[in-house]
Amino acid sequence: MLRFLDAGESHGPGLCAVLEGLPANFTISKEKINEELARRQKGYGRGDRMKLEKDQVEIISGMAEGKTTGAPVTILIRNRDHDNWKDKDPKETFVSVPRPGHADLTGEFKYGTGNLRNSIERSSARETAIRTAVGAICRQILEELGVRIRSKVQTLYGINDSFCDLFDDGLYEKIQKSPMRVLRNEEAFMTLVDSAKRQGDTLGGWVYASVEGVMRGLGSFMHYDRRLDASLAGAVMSIQGVKEVSIGNPFLNFTGYTYHDGILYEDGALRRASNHAGGIEGGISNGENIDVYCYMKPIPSILLKLPSVDLKEKKNTDSRYERSDVTAVVPLSIVLENVLAFELLREILETFSRDNKEELVAAIRIREKRLGEYNEQIIDN
Repeated sequence: MLRFLDAGESHGPGLCAVLEGLPANFTISKEKINEELARRQKGYGRGDRMKLEKDQVEIISGMAEGKTTGAPVTILIRNRDHDNWKDKDPKETFVSVPRPGHADLTGEFKYGTGNLRNSIERSSARETAIRTAVGAICRQILEELGVRIRSKVQTLYGINDSFCDLFDDGLYEKIQKSPMRVLRNEEAFMTLVDSAKRQGDTLGGWVYASVEGVMRGLGSFMHYDRRLDASLAGAVMSIQGVKEVSIGNPFLNFTGYTYHDGILYEDGALRRASNHAGGIEGGISNGENIDVYCYMKPIPSILLKLPSVDLKEKKNTDSRYERSDVTAVVPLSIVLENVLAFELLREILETFSRDNKEELVAAIRIREKRLGEYNEQIIDN
């Protein structure tokens, strides 16, 4: 079983994770992990903290000569902003006014520490840095197995970007270069962000990710908790701020006849006439690209005042503000890629269950051979 446990707070010394269950003998580049962390910190609409943090991962265990050993992999990201917080007076960091939309109040309902700062520190989206690092390890293994993940921003507030094939390298190069990670409507998106910033408000939107090269037969309909779409949707919903998830395009209207993906037999192989199901049918991957869309709500930390309550003084007051982004849809697209990477590698190892690269590759080959479409190019020995 592939699993991880992470720990750390937003302004603590750092974030760490233990990733258990990786097969041995896969090459992992620390530089590629850091590249994903850098991608997560970019994007138009980001706040001042990104100027303070330049995330770098430290690998503490589970690697030898650049390869996995089968032992748990321990990673650490130090919080540079911790230096600005470690000597503060506790009275200065004490919080008794919850921000609507955050976990400040619900965390106090559950844990009752008397200081909302404790809920704020752990529930913060700063945690997505370590999840991105975990996913960046997993996606390097996926890439050796022929699985690629790409993403883009699809909507922001009322503005939509064009739909496109993310595996068209020419189009994707434009998306990668865009500070909004969109294909065509960059200026309109940036103007909208600027307007919201001037007003002291924030924006939400939809992000789209597609996964190419996923093996057929991942997941199961035998039990509710083994369905691939359920595990992916649950993982994506666990990303801070995400409120909706769709497998397949949620913006199109269909009848049954126009929605379902016809099955064709051409040139000795099965293929689909379309991919409205988003690559999953009956909880099992069907070999088409897995398409995942998710909606992030507007960030709750806004300069505009919302009604709240001072829990210590027991009186009505205005909501409080902490440093924040105007929108986080751009970093969400990167986090989404890496969250999907972990979940898909977990499903692959659940299906093929091998302890080292060579045996895992052999097991995948057996499945592909049985299905009649063994592809030598997906494996690099």
